[in-house]
Order: sequence, then structure tokens, then C-alpha cells
Amino acid sequence: MGTGANNIAPKVNYSPSNIDNLLTEKCHLSVEVGRNHFTYTLFDTLTLTYVLLRDFDFDAKDIGESTKKIEDIISEEPLFRKEFYSSSLAFVHFPSTLVPTAFYRQEDGRKVLSFNHKIYDEICAENLQQMDAVTVYSVPSELLNLVINRFPNTQIKCGSTIMIEHLLLQNESKEKVCVSVKNDIIEIVVIKDNKLIIHNCFAYDTKEDVLYYLLFVFEQLGFSPEKTDLILFDDILKSDETYQLLYDYVRNISFGSRPNNLNYADNLTELKQHQYYGLFSQLLCA
Repeated sequence: MGTGANNIAPKVNYSPSNIDNLLTEKCHLSVEVGRNHFTYTLFDTLTLTYVLLRDFDFDAKDIGESTKKIEDIISEEPLFRKEFYSSSLAFVHFPSTLVPTAFYRQEDGRKVLSFNHKIYDEICAENLQQMDAVTVYSVPSELLNLVINRFPNTQIKCGSTIMIEHLLLQNESKEKVCVSVKNDIIEIVVIKDNKLIIHNCFAYDTKEDVLYYLLFVFEQLGFSPEKTDLILFDDILKSDETYQLLYDYVRNISFGSRPNNLNYADNLTELKQHQYYGLFSQLLCA
């Protein structure tokens, strides 16, 4: 595989040795797009198995450079010149908010989102299936147009919708605080009695920032750090300093798990169960 004009190679690359022989027309393609990352996986619909994962990280000074680098990655991936059985794509960590369905009007989407966010030019919205609410989110038009042109007939969603939906699908009554740590963003979803209590994303620079935002949520909800379950997802590992700091303040910490009713090829078993949670859940929620 080439590395393109910007010399972008995958940070993580789990691919079968016979990648050229993949029957992509029998695979579902799941893609995750962020301002500084592009990740995708293939799911074999015949064997119900994830068979490939590639994750690209890059630096970009603005959304124009980010879009250009994502376009280069797409152009350099030979698999994207093939046909797929189906495909889905999630925009991750772009401005978003939840609105109760009864109060949402499409013409007010921009106004509602701008209350709390600096927004881009495109406003998107989608209904959640597991609760009576709408996710309103904003993405740059140049990035949206790129993925629409390169991945036609792809179902597009907000990454937060997928995380919330899949956590609610687990149908648990006990309160739990779920935290995704990815790049420079933490995403917090709080579930109690199988209902969404709170959802928010915070940008962070240090491990102390992660602890601050987490304890702030605990305090606001009246949760006990000694009793409430904290479940971690995505990039955080038990060996990380961030984990060690969290463990000093929160007792019941565990790692989440990707969908366990699906199969994963041997080359993906090196991944921890909690990594790429949103990407592996996309198939079930898109």
C-alpha cells in the first residue's frame, strides 16, 4: 500500500495476508471520520466476522488540511475502489447536542446547536431508536461532500448517536458512567435504569483534565466515586497514567467490551476488548 502525498501510514493495521482476495462485495464497510483521524473496518456478512481494521492519525492545522489528508488516505486505499455489500460512516467529535423529539424542529437546528457550540456550515439531524430524542450535529461542508462523493449510498450518523444507542441496547438498570477516551476528547455517557441521564464531550490536555471533568459529572449527579461503576472505552489502557489517576479517586473501574455477538478474525485478537467500541458497534446501530 502506498502512503500518499502526505506520507500518511496507518497507525494501526490489522489486515489479512490475502487482502487482495477479500470478497468485499460480501462485506459491510464501517468508517469513522474525525478532524485528525480516519478509521475503517470490514465485516464479512457471510461469516459474521470482522476481518480488517486500519486506523490513520494525522495532524492538521484546519479543516481544509484535514479534508485533504482524508481524501489522500481514501485515494491510496485500494479496497475503496471495490464494491461493498453495504456501508456506514460516523462523524466523531464534531459539535452535537440532543433534543427531545417533541421540541425539535428542523428549521431550528442551527439555532439550537449554536447555543453551546461553534458550529460548521452543515447541520445534520437523526432520530435515536432507543430514546425519544434527536441528535443534532454540525460538520464542515467540504468534509461532508467528500464522504458523500467517495462513499455513495452510505448511511451517515453522528458517533455519539452510535455510542448512546449501543449502551442503551444493553438494557441494564444499574447506574453506570461510561467514558470514551480518544485522541484529545473524552465522551461521557451516564445510564441509569436503562435511561440516558447525561451525555457530553470535553476536550482535554492532561490526565488531570480527565479526572476533573469526570468528578464534575459525579458531583453534579450526586454519584459516589466509591460505589458507582465507571466503564472505560477506546484508547485508554490500564498501564496509562490517566487510568492510574482515575483509580486513585474511583474504586469500581472496569473496561467495556465491543459487541460480543459478532466474530473477530484472529488478526484482531491483539486488540483489547474495549478498543474501537464505536467503530465495532456501528454495524448494529447504523
